[in-house]
Amino acid sequence: LADPKNTWMPPQWAASGRRMEIHMLASFQEDGKVSARIGPYLDMGIHGGEWAVEGDTLKFWLEIDGFERFDVSLPEGKLYFACNLWGVVLGNISNRKNSRLTIRARRFLLREETRTVGTFSMSEVPDDDTEPTLAPSRTTFRGGPVDEFDITDYDQ
Repeated sequence: LADPKNTWMPPQWAASGRRMEIHMLASFQEDGKVSARIGPYLDMGIHGGEWAVEGDTLKFWLEIDGFERFDVSLPEGKLYFACNLWGVVLGNISNRKNSRLTIRARRFLLREETRTVGTFSMSEVPDDDTEPTLAPSRTTFRGGPVDEFDITDYDQ
């Protein structure tokens, strides 16, 4: 999650340059349902959702409880994913350039709109990996990890 270009997120959202990496394992069922779990160290509930293929695009959403870490946050609700999909096999490697991570939000209490909150990438889990381990979620800042006691959070 980051402050991508051309978003309608509030200007203070991720203004520090921080980015949140959330490692997630998603399971796509044949009935159009998707379930997921996230890596450790992020206090955010993630619940089931649905997926569909529309043309050459894989689209899915997951219900989340929301979270806040430093100036990067997500509200409770649906988190929408969309990426290019070539072929008929889910799990093709997707690069971040062609993926969108969005939420639905209201602007000026009137109009509901889609807001881009970041990008994501996907890769297939090998069939013989019956219990894949997920890397911890982490906050990065200018390309490196952020210490929980980062002094840039405090007025000087």
